[in-house]
Amino acid sequence: MLSFTYLDNIALIEDDKSITYKELQNLVKEFEKNLVDTKSIIAIYMDTTINSIVAYLASMQKNYAILMLDQTSQQNVKLCELYDVDYVFNKELIKRDAKVKKIYKDLALLLPTSGSTGSPKFVRLSKENILHNTKSILSYLPITQTDTTITSLPLFYSYGLSVLNTHLASGATVVLTSAPLLSKEFWELFKKHHITNFNGVPYHYEMLMKLRFLKKEYKSLCFLTQAGGKLSKDIILEFTNYALENKKEFFVMYGQTEASARISYIDTKRLLKKPNSIGKAISGVKLFLQDDELIVKAKNVMLGYATNLDDLAKGDENKGILHTQDLGYKDEDGDFYITARASRFVKVVGNRINLDDIEKNLLQNSFKCVVVARDDFILVLTLNDDVSEIKQHLVKNYKLHHSLVGVKQIDEWVVKSNSKIDYKEMQQRYL
Repeated sequence: MLSFTYLDNIALIEDDKSITYKELQNLVKEFEKNLVDTKSIIAIYMDTTINSIVAYLASMQKNYAILMLDQTSQQNVKLCELYDVDYVFNKELIKRDAKVKKIYKDLALLLPTSGSTGSPKFVRLSKENILHNTKSILSYLPITQTDTTITSLPLFYSYGLSVLNTHLASGATVVLTSAPLLSKEFWELFKKHHITNFNGVPYHYEMLMKLRFLKKEYKSLCFLTQAGGKLSKDIILEFTNYALENKKEFFVMYGQTEASARISYIDTKRLLKKPNSIGKAISGVKLFLQDDELIVKAKNVMLGYATNLDDLAKGDENKGILHTQDLGYKDEDGDFYITARASRFVKVVGNRINLDDIEKNLLQNSFKCVVVARDDFILVLTLNDDVSEIKQHLVKNYKLHHSLVGVKQIDEWVVKSNSKIDYKEMQQRYL
């Protein structure tokens, strides 16, 4: 995971402290001395600090099973008990009085699914899964030893962790901060450390538009990446044109935590022609369609899921095959497109309706909305006050009776800790 070529390079910067790769390597070795040789489970309350990263790297080196937790979650104590962890790292290492347990020899990492850190459901990944995906990402992203990135994403989230892994594997520098994107502190660090690449989910790019990012000059910035959900076509084109005009690069990527986490990408020039595409599979990944569902065949596909301690003894249940539950198609050039999420289809009075399609349709008509549903009722949530206009649009365009559609104005979106829209929570809260 660590680069052994550029030991004198700065690996991590936290506040006024910076450490080289050699110093990081030594810290990892020191941490390992506190861990028994028997394969164990360690829960890491992962934050954007040097100490957390040392704990993560040392546990990987020790071939432990790492339960990756959001340090702000109220469910962490329960999760540690559910999985009967042997160690807990929360700013300091604590050894628990845990039972002897069976853990699959290749299990290395347990990541929360889709940012749902309060849920006991985790993705089981091997070290091979992570290393293979890291190598594949580095075959197309131009990360070198001269790069510096900043933690715009949480490290317990697969996308944020992959950013960390790829930079550490390249001898690059990672600036650690928990400062939010909209804060003055974040942008002061961005300028101070001459950040060369920015990584974000759709929410981040929507915020960048509000910050008038495209009107500002960041000479050090070389490329931007986006994953974690579908970004609107208009914003994709805005950033694509910005990249082309300023001799930078913009990569839109598709992935899932279940694939450790990147699956495909599309670069700047192709984005200009195909802003709705997720592009082609990354190196070492085969992507194909089966009954319109995108299927992944690769070494970075997870071992399986875990919902309790017994699941940690399970081996490789997927054998390198992942059913993404995303529906789509492939064009004549071999580029893939996602049209819907299988789980986002509902039946209303016997008619099959795609909730993602409704969201896209509303967005094309200048209504930014989140759509949730239960049996025979669709609820549209909006931050604006054009409630009656939205309802009229849906009734007319989808031939729905007005009693089957509701529109509610809310104060703010409910988002997960990885900044993705939390559909499940919004459905529970408002339906």
